Amino acid sequence: MGTTLPIGTGESDILVVGAGLAGLALARELARAGKRVTVLDKARGVSGRSSTRRLVAEGLEGQVEAKLDHGARFFTARAEQTKALVQEGLEAGWLAEWTRSIPRWEGGNVITEEGGHPRYVPPAGMNTLGRELARDLNVQTEAQVTGLARSAGRWQAECQDGRTFTAPALVLNILAPQILPLLSGTGIDVAPFQAVQIAPCWAVGAALNTDIEGADWPALRVQGHPALEWIAREQTKRPPGHPPALMLHARADWTAAHLQGSKAEVETALLYAAREVVGPLDIAQSFAHRWLYATPTTRFPDAYGWLPEAALGWCGDWCTPDTSGPRVEAALLSGWGLAAALNG
Repeated sequence: MGTTLPIGTGESDILVVGAGLAGLALARELARAGKRVTVLDKARGVSGRSSTRRLVAEGLEGQVEAKLDHGARFFTARAEQTKALVQEGLEAGWLAEWTRSIPRWEGGNVITEEGGHPRYVPPAGMNTLGRELARDLNVQTEAQVTGLARSAGRWQAECQDGRTFTAPALVLNILAPQILPLLSGTGIDVAPFQAVQIAPCWAVGAALNTDIEGADWPALRVQGHPALEWIAREQTKRPPGHPPALMLHARADWTAAHLQGSKAEVETALLYAAREVVGPLDIAQSFAHRWLYATPTTRFPDAYGWLPEAALGWCGDWCTPDTSGPRVEAALLSGWGLAAALNG
């Protein structure tokens, strides 16, 4: 899959559609190698599904802000390049080790397992990881790409607001189902993207007036419950003084059964489910967020994709850079792998 990236004469040598972690990891390595990279994203910020939501809660001295990671929960570092990024973050202060043990809840019991590997979280929220990767990059936010075309050896990306970006090479760091309509009419074989399957997830977050009584765990892996698979006490990720807050992730099958439910209905149902697991909740403010595409279940079999004849690539956690499953580190490894190939 490796090839030398063709350098053009336009404002960018390569366009990256999507400012998720894989795309940002890729763009940072390409930029460090001297390539001119433009990253486009439809959102107002970067990080994709490594997202952090803010809520207001009542503190001892009035209203305070709670930060909840409603997308990616944490990340691990098994590969050497990820360990180097972790060390960079720990030394700079934007990253911290969260926990090495996440108990599981099963049949009404909390079961703690000894040992475990480090889980890392930026104290300011998971979206900090994307912001750090994007530092010094040319990232155009609120740039929703609605059409792609290739002519005379250059890719052209048209945005909803009328902006147009061109470059000789293009990388798609968006989810496989979102790639399909963009490549329509380009002559690119879309079969690799059609084979990818990604499960949805409803997420509900709550800022609490008081912490859960008797809770001493950072998070729970919920097993055997019909609705929930994850509960995290978000304040355990944050600096001292952060108000108590709870993040809930629903099971994929429950989400699929309630995919078209209203946010209010889902919020009520999952908070009720949380009470079944952890007991009474004193809620100050809450929200629901639907991730239509959350967890890849059938992935692209390689670490990334690159079509040299079309100067088109793709990367993300829905690719398979290692055998440890779709997660934050998989996204990073996919982006880094494609960058290494393009940098030769």
